[in-house]
Amino acid sequence: MRVLILSDVHANLAALEAVLGAAPAVDEIWNLGDSVGYGPRPRECLERLTEAGVAVALAGNHDLAAIGAIDLERFNPVARTAAEWTALQLRRDQRTWLGSLPAKTAIAGFTLAHGSPRAPVWEYVASDAVATANFRFFHGPVAFVGHTHLASFAALRDRTEQSRLEALGDGQQLDLGDGRWLINPGSVGQPRDRDPRAAYAVLDTDRGTLTGHRVAYAIADTQREMAAVGLPDALIARLASGR
Repeated sequence: MRVLILSDVHANLAALEAVLGAAPAVDEIWNLGDSVGYGPRPRECLERLTEAGVAVALAGNHDLAAIGAIDLERFNPVARTAAEWTALQLRRDQRTWLGSLPAKTAIAGFTLAHGSPRAPVWEYVASDAVATANFRFFHGPVAFVGHTHLASFAALRDRTEQSRLEALGDGQQLDLGDGRWLINPGSVGQPRDRDPRAAYAVLDTDRGTLTGHRVAYAIADTQREMAAVGLPDALIARLASGR
């Protein structure tokens, strides 16, 4: 089975379309959450994900904020402004759907969490220490996470107690048969690893591999759409730098 793994689309339809167009034929799509928030096309992104046939979807903190399930005081002013705008754009059925999603689940022996296996809504797996600690909070060989917007991975191999968080490069293939893994495919809609291209990953369960991918998209189009609806300038500018 081949699986397209997405995370942090963040209402960026141009980036999502680029990923869906560039990805190879797959059997399933797994979405690690934060489908909305920050970007200008929340309704359309949820519709497109449904059309694409997403098999598993998680709720991220921005998804939950958009439906009032998280106190917006936990967000910085820029993120809060985007969340308030997003909340006004969603249809009732979309709000209901987002509210039905878990922040963590398991499928086919893989653990999926938006933030981390330990704290699936809020924790950022952004350091060696946090990555290492989280191996105790999932069963099986592989967990997939999102939330940081950084394409990355950490591995624990035989006789090792510490893992090291490393960047997952474009075209880099991981042999999942070698140890246990904690993997972030990166962000589709708002990368923060200094590479502004949309990020995604493809899992091949038959071969036991995971491959990271990047694809360019029309960043300027998304920026114009954001400006047109009055989203914060800081969110608009960061798309071009991938920071």
